[in-house]
Amino acid sequence: MTIERVKIIDSLGQEYELPKTFNVRSEPVSRKSELFDIAFSHGARDVSDGCFSPRIVEISGRIWASSDSEFNTAWDALAAWLLKDDVKIKFRGRVINCKKILSIDINHPSAVPYHFGEVSIQYLALDPFWYSYSAILKQFSISTSPYTFSFDVGGNVETYPLIIVENSTLNSSFSLKNITDDNREFSVADSGAVAGTKVYIDCKEGTVERDESTNLISVFSGLFLRLLGGRENQFEYSGAACTLKFQYREAYL
Repeated sequence: MTIERVKIIDSLGQEYELPKTFNVRSEPVSRKSELFDIAFSHGARDVSDGCFSPRIVEISGRIWASSDSEFNTAWDALAAWLLKDDVKIKFRGRVINCKKILSIDINHPSAVPYHFGEVSIQYLALDPFWYSYSAILKQFSISTSPYTFSFDVGGNVETYPLIIVENSTLNSSFSLKNITDDNREFSVADSGAVAGTKVYIDCKEGTVERDESTNLISVFSGLFLRLLGGRENQFEYSGAACTLKFQYREAYL
């Protein structure tokens, strides 16, 4: 059995593979809780949204070296990557988005009896979930309205897709609903959405653009859609003819 080595991927897509002695562990991740005491009542009320808090990801391992010079060279190569923010940690086919380094602990090699130094690195992951390394694309050609369709979403937690609406004709008003997610709905009203234009709905970043240039922040309503992991999601589209694309990564706790 081959276990993939830990990799650091920077914002340009460049990869650094750590020595095979390095491994990944995560600090326990908790759900948000904000308790509110209620007068004349036992206990309390939880007024939080129930979402998950940020996660601490720790990478630790040993750098083997037979000399100070060899250790310094290996450490310097790793340290150059630790200076980068907004990186991805890739391990066992999945990635997690890390904002920055929180701490670095180095124990340099001792003279005897072992020629290795121990390194522990803690990253802050504001988004606490692991994602599939490769993006998934689902595509639907729509000629009638309303139009219902569904597809299976892997993973085990919710994930937010990039939705691309490729307009075949004038599509000045359209809506998309995730029936599985308690009829969560998102709508766009844009008189400039003529044939040949594309509307990009980034549900994770909370942006809507036409042709990746015209900001449509003022012409949408509702809630950005999410995909519920580990089940089939059913949708309903209302609007003009188009090609509808969902691009996303499966998310895991």
